[in-house]
Amino acid sequence: MVSGKHTGGLEVCEMPLATGAKVRVTSFERTLIDATVRPGYAGGVASVLDAYRRAREELTVSRLVDTLRKLNHIYPYHQAVGFYMERAGFPAKQLAPLKALGTKWDFYLAHSIRNPAFNRQWRIHHPKGL
Repeated sequence: MVSGKHTGGLEVCEMPLATGAKVRVTSFERTLIDATVRPGYAGGVASVLDAYRRAREELTVSRLVDTLRKLNHIYPYHQAVGFYMERAGFPAKQLAPLKALGTKWDFYLAHSIRNPAFNRQWRIHHPKGL
């Protein structure tokens, strides 16, 4: 169920079902961002990483970056998105727009990570082995 707060329906559209009913869904890029922001709602960080791996051929990076900018999160979720994309095997050319947004802050991939590893490039604390 889509019930985003304060986003004005950004990247939300209606999708028809076989029954004729319509449901509100987020775009591919918005869904990945939302999973990055709240990995616990998406099965955890390993599931989110798997989603990025599956998205390699479908994802439009410019749309993803544009959506991130419009969402204007206080936290540097672009660093987490870049980390996931790098771990998922995206080429450096696709990572460049996220790197251009900067890596000013150390950030955690999720809440309550015990004994995290640290990725210096993205300045992300993440579960070891991810």
